[in-house]
Amino acid sequence: MTIKQTNTPWQPEINPGTKLSDGYKTILIKRFQSLEKVLHKQNKTNTLSPKMVRKIRIGSRRLISAIKLFKQVAPKKLLIKSLIRTKNLMDYFGPMRNWDVFYNACKTFNNESTLENKELFLQGVIWANRNNFENEAIIFMKAKADKLASRLLKTTSKLFTTANEPASISFFEWSKLSLMKIVDDFKNNINTIAFSKEELHAFRLKIKFLRYGLEIIGDAIPIEKSLLLYETLKKGQAILGAINDLYFHIEQITIIDNSLKNQKGNQLLQNELMKNSFLKHCQQLLETNIHLFQNWQESTTHLIEI
Repeated sequence: MTIKQTNTPWQPEINPGTKLSDGYKTILIKRFQSLEKVLHKQNKTNTLSPKMVRKIRIGSRRLISAIKLFKQVAPKKLLIKSLIRTKNLMDYFGPMRNWDVFYNACKTFNNESTLENKELFLQGVIWANRNNFENEAIIFMKAKADKLASRLLKTTSKLFTTANEPASISFFEWSKLSLMKIVDDFKNNINTIAFSKEELHAFRLKIKFLRYGLEIIGDAIPIEKSLLLYETLKKGQAILGAINDLYFHIEQITIIDNSLKNQKGNQLLQNELMKNSFLKHCQQLLETNIHLFQNWQESTTHLIEI
């Protein structure tokens, strides 16, 4: 998302007098069409690049956030199937995304390491795992992408003709109430997180929901506050994303290591320094990022008193 100038609203198509029904139609239609465009483009190719995987997941997450935000006021029957199908799509590409990040992390480590610390063999193992998921994902895309894209467009066309008037308040008035609820939920969770992989991941999803919510209804609060909060959430999401990725790296390195140990005569494990250097690197980064998150947690607690 491109951050706009401070005197420009998040959604220039929506003004203070816009009706709630017109507002949510505008946002949902944009989200539906954006994801449909990505799916249509991908299904013309026979490969899934890391960049395309990322685009599919971001487009899916933004649509899911919009549907969750509007499902209480938009035609629920119209949205629920799109929500389920889009969740399935995003989750399907999660493992490949994890292996892409893992591969890049290993590649960066190798490029920056001294010769004796290089673990080039690990890159090959990682890429082989990634390709297994790519083959399955391409089959999935060929079978499901066009169908999902057409259904998204069908939902879009139905939104154009929906005459539902869910409430007599404006889009901005509703946005203020909704944003306060999301922020309150965020406040209640920010200082009660157990530092486990599962709870940190769950809180990261709350950050994403509030962040994408700001893209939709950020005009409910002064732009200087919404932009500052948005950038802060982006930093927190990046830190927790790194933590989640590092947990994945450490788990998979251990699995790969155990697998190679069972291969008789494997020469790749003779050098203990080579075997353990990337693992130690990931463990150190994990500790660093957990400390960064604790600092972010403390500073953000003071910021969210909107």
